[in-house]
Amino acid sequence: MAASPQPPSLQLPKPVHDLTAARVGNQICLHWITPSETTDKLKLRGPVRFEVCSKEKAGACQTVATLSATPGAAAEYTQVLPPSLTTGALRPITYEILSLNQHHRNAGPSNPAVALAGEPPPRIEHLSATMIERGVLLHWQTVSDRRPGTVIELQRTLLTPVTQPDAGKTGLPAITEPAEVALEVSPGSSSADPGTTLDTGANFDRKYRYVASRVVRQKSGEQMLRVAGPPSEPVIFITRDTFPPAAPKDLAAIPLSSAMNNGIPEVDLSWSANTESDFAQYLVYRRQENASPDQSSTEQIGPKDITKPIVAPIFRDFHIQAGSSYVYYVLAVDRAGNRSAKSAEVRVTVPAS
Repeated sequence: MAASPQPPSLQLPKPVHDLTAARVGNQICLHWITPSETTDKLKLRGPVRFEVCSKEKAGACQTVATLSATPGAAAEYTQVLPPSLTTGALRPITYEILSLNQHHRNAGPSNPAVALAGEPPPRIEHLSATMIERGVLLHWQTVSDRRPGTVIELQRTLLTPVTQPDAGKTGLPAITEPAEVALEVSPGSSSADPGTTLDTGANFDRKYRYVASRVVRQKSGEQMLRVAGPPSEPVIFITRDTFPPAAPKDLAAIPLSSAMNNGIPEVDLSWSANTESDFAQYLVYRRQENASPDQSSTEQIGPKDITKPIVAPIFRDFHIQAGSSYVYYVLAVDRAGNRSAKSAEVRVTVPAS
């Protein structure tokens, strides 16, 4: 039995269902995925035509642009707002797009995407960066714009790690970090522009790019909308570590005679642990007590193997003689190779028996 004849397809592209809108400065950028099928589930061949329309309040949607996009591909449209939409109080503006067939017909509008029209927050000027021991200190010029919901957003981009002086020789694991990090600075209860923030997540020996924007957030119905001011000029900054770690404290030495230690005399050293984030290792030094405290008489006794750094605050010295007196001190070293001042020296005499 022959099938019943079917009406010809109208070749109507499916409506877009994932339209989004984002406002930066005086521009609104729309994003969506172009339909790949008609409403009859037939594959679309050739570019799909679109009409983009907008409206501020209830009423007809006014066409602002026409364009074409490849079926199944990501598409976007950026509108430079006219002066009437970049002044005054922030207010919602709604966008829709129509997917058209060759006869200019459509199967209905896309989902609505809402953005904010009105005066954007001012651009951040004179962004600068300074290295301090706890991170990167960022500064910018403050403004008197105190609209509720204003925050400062910073984007930190890792450009290249900078080679460390002892990289590959210390046996220490490499530090890994994400390529992009978003930071946010709230003005606090006073709503005043703070003009500064500290990026404590930045690592030493890195090359970063910082870009900052002021952002105003405003609720519209159930949606939290945002408008970002124009981005600042980028700041390229290399984080060099020139800050030595703190000197080890509370160094103590306990001698053990050969009779108490299986025939081998020993001095056990211990001290308070270094808790700094960029700490790498300790260096242990010794000299005989009657020797002058210069470099020629002082020996680095730990670590002997540079691929096995001393990271715990303890050390056992077996290379000593019974009945001799020794002086010990310890240094801390960070990942950049900066050395601390000496710890307080400690003197000890190894029992003769």
